Amino acid sequence: MKLLGGDLIILRPEVREPVITDQVKNCLDQLHVICQERKLSKNSFYKFILFLNKTTNDHYDHITRELISLIKDIIHQDVLVMILYQPPVKYDVVMEVYYYDPEQWCSSFHNDNSGGAVVFKKDCVIISIGYTGACDGNCRTNSWNTFSSLEMLLSKTGFSLRDIIRQWNYIEGILQYDGPHQHYQIFNEIRTKFYGDHFKEKGYPAGTGIGIKRGGIIIEYIAVSNSETKTIPINNPRQVPAYQYSQDVLKGQLINKVKATPKFERGRYLSVLDKEILFVSGTAAISGEQVIYPVNSSMQTLYTIDTIDELMSKKNLNKKGIRAGKLIFDYLRIYMKDRNDFLRIWEVCQKRYGDVPCVWIQADICRNELLVEIEGYIYL
Repeated sequence: MKLLGGDLIILRPEVREPVITDQVKNCLDQLHVICQERKLSKNSFYKFILFLNKTTNDHYDHITRELISLIKDIIHQDVLVMILYQPPVKYDVVMEVYYYDPEQWCSSFHNDNSGGAVVFKKDCVIISIGYTGACDGNCRTNSWNTFSSLEMLLSKTGFSLRDIIRQWNYIEGILQYDGPHQHYQIFNEIRTKFYGDHFKEKGYPAGTGIGIKRGGIIIEYIAVSNSETKTIPINNPRQVPAYQYSQDVLKGQLINKVKATPKFERGRYLSVLDKEILFVSGTAAISGEQVIYPVNSSMQTLYTIDTIDELMSKKNLNKKGIRAGKLIFDYLRIYMKDRNDFLRIWEVCQKRYGDVPCVWIQADICRNELLVEIEGYIYL
């Protein structure tokens, strides 16, 4: 990440080999060439995210372990390796590789059975980037165990939940039900219990809640611990804040007296040392709190882009005391429910975003009627 003096590399296999490990090896071969061209050292890598086409339950544990081992054997150091069973559009695997500048930041790696974190320090600023997960039980058990692991991982590295400023929530079968209770709503109930009053003063993290094919519950996060760091939640004038949704739009039967709302901000600004970044949460075609254009992927995409433009408009940011001119994304991730909509969604995005680095993923979104969701970040 540029925040850490580095950047992001997106890799796709040049040849569609029949075995997924061979495709990953091809990506790693490309990475080796890039390292030589950019004079990057392997010790600057800290996180690998692999988006994989779906696999069977029988192969899940085996392939996950094999790919993590493959990357660590080639890199020859401790790195975070996240395996996300979200099918990339047009590929069997897409790899995101994150690196930093070891001359600017000191780092330490922390590992446990459910995930891990890398902690970066520079002057008085401390940043933790990590993930944790659970997949051995039902949605409720996995959600509870994942948040418990998250609290422990943060505590182990000198952080708490309130320090999280960006969070990704990957939920297996996000739209499915356990009896009368929807998985996403179950997750929101557990999240609300663990969040408690942690974010009462500073607002919630920017967030994404998205489906995965396998893996239970996985939470990825960025946390910052420093009194001099400036971080501001950003609302969207077009949308009701998710944490203020009415009971009518929340799915499934009651678990408690009232259904818990999704706890995230539409966006979040972060200023660290000489860097300013705007995290745009997963954004979809929701006007107020209702889905619009429920069967039209092109119109949903256009409305989503317009909604993001409203979020990061000069007028909206100035209300929060953030000075910004015309903003261009540094990175986008675009999720679509049906890969058959790819060309329609791509055409709309291409007109607005051009050649912005982008990863295209097929995934269920948090409401049945939503066909596309867009997230990303911008350096101001």
